[in-house]
Amino acid sequence: MRRLCFTFALFAAFHSASSLSCYACQFSFNDVYDPENRDGWCANETLLELRIEDTVKPCAPWEKFCVTTTSTSLGSFTSVTRSCAEHCNAFCEAIGYGTDQVTCDDCCDSDRCNNNFSVEYYVSLMQKQYTSWTTPLPGELKFNRANGIRFPY
Repeated sequence: MRRLCFTFALFAAFHSASSLSCYACQFSFNDVYDPENRDGWCANETLLELRIEDTVKPCAPWEKFCVTTTSTSLGSFTSVTRSCAEHCNAFCEAIGYGTDQVTCDDCCDSDRCNNNFSVEYYVSLMQKQYTSWTTPLPGELKFNRANGIRFPY
């Protein structure tokens, strides 16, 4: 029994020591149902001023990334979500018919690394949405010319 307790304590200590911790919150200008409880601090410098116990959560063992997900609609900032993630999406996703909703992820893999909040940070993150539609990928232009393809240039 004593050996079992020791093994469990050792496993618990190893698990907590190797677990990633990330900021976890969500703010959206679209939250019209509960405006008093919106986490506005999630999108600005207040994120770093609050108690860590209120803003950071431990990730599950399979969640290897901290992620900041930023969304825009018609080119205007609409939301930010910070959390742990199992996978990292390297590209932005555009959805919506006529609303031009774009969501971009920024991932990192160290404790509390998803803490950026400056306007410059959000602008640089959202610049990812313009990749490969305006500039050809390496070798893409040559391949397209050789095969008579004229898209998108």
